Amino acid sequence: MPGAREVLEQYGSIIFRVARSYAHSAADADDLAQDISIQVWRSLSNYDPSRKLSTWVYRVALNVALSHQRKEVRRKQQAAGLNDGWPPKPDPASPLQAERVQQLQDWIRRLPPLDRALMLLHLDAFSHQEIAAALGISASNAGTKISRLKARMAKDLSPAK
Repeated sequence: MPGAREVLEQYGSIIFRVARSYAHSAADADDLAQDISIQVWRSLSNYDPSRKLSTWVYRVALNVALSHQRKEVRRKQQAAGLNDGWPPKPDPASPLQAERVQQLQDWIRRLPPLDRALMLLHLDAFSHQEIAAALGISASNAGTKISRLKARMAKDLSPAK
């Protein structure tokens, strides 16, 4: 079994993707990523090696992010109006591509927590079974929800005619 350092190095990108998706500022994302990393480190002894490690890391990250989000709702009124330019602008090859990436990020950020988690896992090419394990739902339910989200995304993000 890998140590905490190896797990955090290998799956740090998962942690930061989840943190950025659930945070409202760059500083908040850094704090959330740190909280997730600490929880991964603390929980590693509970990891079941018969399961895929990346799925387990996602589950821990999502649980911490959702808990963070619930706490953030309480603090939201105190921080109303603060925005330090988060999220950072993407650096794709073309302005049109940059706009589309930004639209997708904004669309995902507005989703309810479970749908947001589904899209993040789907975009990271996790199987329906792995998504189901990470979110505690059935694989068929994951597939159905993803299909509906993709249809909604196509509708919501299609260029106006």
